[in-house]
Amino acid sequence: MHDVDSDGPRSGQHRHRRARWRFTTPAVLLLLRNEPAHGYDLLTRLPEIFPRAVDPPDPGTFYRLLRSMEDDGAIASSWDTTTQAGPARRVYALTDAGREQLDWWGLQIERDADALHRFLAALADSRSSSPTSSPSPSPARTAPTQDTRPPADHHP
Repeated sequence: MHDVDSDGPRSGQHRHRRARWRFTTPAVLLLLRNEPAHGYDLLTRLPEIFPRAVDPPDPGTFYRLLRSMEDDGAIASSWDTTTQAGPARRVYALTDAGREQLDWWGLQIERDADALHRFLAALADSRSSSPTSSPSPSPARTAPTQDTRPPADHHP
């Protein structure tokens, strides 16, 4: 799952694709940091963490991610049978290993943000020092990103 982006310029044209989520895993960990939550609640709250996201991940893909995160030990789930309406639902909670992963993600994202700030500063400098400046790109365009989730056995 990936962050929202577009393909950017290709042969002078802009080709946009469906929203992608790069940071779903750290967003889930962050949402669970203070309290357990149901899967659907987590899915609908992802835009709180990344407001630029157009569409949340596909529910099937998202629930597979939750299962994978549980298999990795980052989260744990239990059945909530206290609801009066409807069937029992899984409640997800952050584990100690999940807290460590969240800290690791925080460092990685901070490094990415620093690199992006340096890039933007260099870009601004190059625009101000060039004799002919070209029009600024639309703010909606961003470079494609790749998923860099830590390996399942990663221990920061």
